Amino acid sequence: MRQWKYALRALVRRPAFTLGVLALLAVGIAVNTALFSVVDTVVWRPLPYPDPARLVALYEASPAQDQKVSLIAPGRLEDWNRLNRTFTAIAGAYQENVTDTSGAEPVRLGGLRVSPRYFQVFGTNPILGRTFTPDEERDGGPHAAVISYGLWVRRYGQDPRIISRRLIIGGQGFSIVGVMPLYFAPRSETALSRSAGGVEVWIPAQTPPFLLGVRNARFFSGVGRMRPGVTIERARADLASVQHALGEQYPATDKGWSVMMKPLQQARLGDSAKPLFLLFGAVALLLLITVTNVASLSLAQLHSRQRELAIRVSIGATRGQVVASVMREIALLAAAGALAGWAIAYVSLPLLARLFADLPRIGELRMDWRATLFAIAATVVAAVLFGLLPAVRATGVAIDGTLLRAGRSIAGRRQWMQRALVAAQIAVTMVLLAGAGLLARSFYNLTHVDLGFDPSHTLMFHVGAAWDEDRARIGPMQQDLIGALERIPGVQAAGMTNFLPAEGATLRYQVLLEGASTTENQGTMPIGERTVSPGYLQALRAPLVAGNWCPALALPDRNTPQKDMVNRRFVEVYAHGQNVVGRHLRWADYANQPPEEIVGVIGDIKEDAVNAPAYPYVYSCAVGGAWPDPDYVVRTAGDPLTFVSAIRDVVHNAAPNRAIFGLGTIDDALAADLDRPRSNARLLGLFAISAMILAAVGLYGLMTQLVNARRREIGIRMAMGADPARLVGSVLGGAGKLVAVGIMAGCVLILAAQPAVRSLVFGIGPLDGLSIAAAAALLAVVSALAAFVPARRAAAIDPIETLRAE
Repeated sequence: MRQWKYALRALVRRPAFTLGVLALLAVGIAVNTALFSVVDTVVWRPLPYPDPARLVALYEASPAQDQKVSLIAPGRLEDWNRLNRTFTAIAGAYQENVTDTSGAEPVRLGGLRVSPRYFQVFGTNPILGRTFTPDEERDGGPHAAVISYGLWVRRYGQDPRIISRRLIIGGQGFSIVGVMPLYFAPRSETALSRSAGGVEVWIPAQTPPFLLGVRNARFFSGVGRMRPGVTIERARADLASVQHALGEQYPATDKGWSVMMKPLQQARLGDSAKPLFLLFGAVALLLLITVTNVASLSLAQLHSRQRELAIRVSIGATRGQVVASVMREIALLAAAGALAGWAIAYVSLPLLARLFADLPRIGELRMDWRATLFAIAATVVAAVLFGLLPAVRATGVAIDGTLLRAGRSIAGRRQWMQRALVAAQIAVTMVLLAGAGLLARSFYNLTHVDLGFDPSHTLMFHVGAAWDEDRARIGPMQQDLIGALERIPGVQAAGMTNFLPAEGATLRYQVLLEGASTTENQGTMPIGERTVSPGYLQALRAPLVAGNWCPALALPDRNTPQKDMVNRRFVEVYAHGQNVVGRHLRWADYANQPPEEIVGVIGDIKEDAVNAPAYPYVYSCAVGGAWPDPDYVVRTAGDPLTFVSAIRDVVHNAAPNRAIFGLGTIDDALAADLDRPRSNARLLGLFAISAMILAAVGLYGLMTQLVNARRREIGIRMAMGADPARLVGSVLGGAGKLVAVGIMAGCVLILAAQPAVRSLVFGIGPLDGLSIAAAAALLAVVSALAAFVPARRAAAIDPIETLRAE
């Protein structure tokens, strides 16, 4: 313990060095540990269900019909469950938010309709009550509901008598039979619905027999639990064989379709992993820069202590003993830095949860043993890099040289290690700066995409309605509501749609166009679909290219032919630019329905995503009640937020027992869709600026040390009449060579990283010359400023004082 006390006293005698190293280590380890916790929670930690590796997400797929991923028809889901040999159970679910009127005011709840065996697949028991019985899952059975832990706490105050309560949904009572654990309610269980919110209530789908026979009605998101010992490849082959047999049995609807399967954890993660790993890589590089900077400080500190180290050697200390004494100091610094970093990471987790709120499973974020182990590992690596290597290097100089040589500053040529560390810092900083530039330009491109419509001055909202309600009641309500909205002073247009643009709902169907070629795909044409009322497209100010708008919203009438509009891309791809107004189309999946007339053509709207290319779309003219829960859109003459109160009053008068929710501007909704690219660009930019500052500090420290090492040489040259400007240029030239080497090494790293970056940028390539050139120029300017002060100091050296000191 006496040796450790000596090490602590040695650190206390150098407070500037000690505090500087502690601050750098604490921040570097804190940021890395915190972001590691995010990556571990979202990507690596197993799903919180029994035997999670046996859970898979299931989809239908038909590449021949441009349906690479599709939801599952309820009848086919039952066939898969009945005929397979590799699953213990297969089930499905679809999102359906519901309005509960059991309280004083209508309340909107995030709902999930589930098929039989749903809770059996996950193998999770409720914390109170039970899950659904077979009677409750069949059509016409008793109405029951299972609620989430969050709803139980928030609305019912964890009342243990919750099992005796009821929800009123669509005028019908649903008995609450169970409460699921906290971790069971994900942000979105329907993997194909990017905009889905958290699940608060589970309700049996109770699919009627006639719908089980409609094999084209695909709306279930499937999930299955494989039998013990079954691999995903074997399960996929088994279900593919089942689906092939179904294709032979039902050739009109099942032939050409197969199965797509992936681990449930991978399906829930989606595309979130790549940007998250990019940020984690940036943070890891920042820690590397921090460690190299601390190593430079340690090496400089040890160089200044060479006389002390040489004295220890001269009185009999071995090199191992000298290195051990130095490493005790390093170990104390590393331990204190790790403890402080872990504490900072722990308290920052709530901030990270808000920052990454759009990531799956972020609600499970916590500091566990993995994060603690990571902090320890990072500390050990840091201690070796910034402690052991400089200690061995410095003690080697002290032992190999004489006491006199050890007391002097070593020559600049002996600074190869510190030069290498600074060059590495510059290379890593170059990568971060170029990456930040790429993401910033990509985000700029995303925010300046031509959307095909005008989102300004528009409000959107929902009015609660369920799919199993009487459509004869919903249709007139929608008519009255849109009519009342249009009569509000200052409202220019109002309408409704099934999905808003860029919402991620890529609905795909097959149609047959009158007069088109029948040689390709047996005459069918893949298209996207939206259901719209006439005022909706006018509210978005979508350009009318040809023909007319949809007719006014009316109630269903079999004697009135359905009308449609199409987009410009549809005309280009399937009509080769020829006029389609007045022609008819049929839906391939509903061949018995009468043909529908195309009444108009609009411009291309970014329906699928902001960064997705234009796709052929058919806009079905809506009839009242056909889509019970649409998005309502209102265009106003002034600030749309000033119309919020009037819109609420209109909804209350038209539908007093229905909740209005999701009220906001379309501008805000589009901005929310870009939250992740914006956050990625900001975070990487922050890391890049931090890295650049650290690299500049490292370069400044190196150049200062080099100037001090050459004081005698510079003093002699000054005494002999050397030009101070040439001395400044000499010092800056040495720094410039080092910076150039670092920038070139950074370019090599950028070239190696381009495959990982390609899918994260939009409108530019991963080797964008402007971003790379801007990063190199900025880094060169900052490095020049960092080296200029030591260069000026060299030119100001007094040769007489220097020679006297020598």
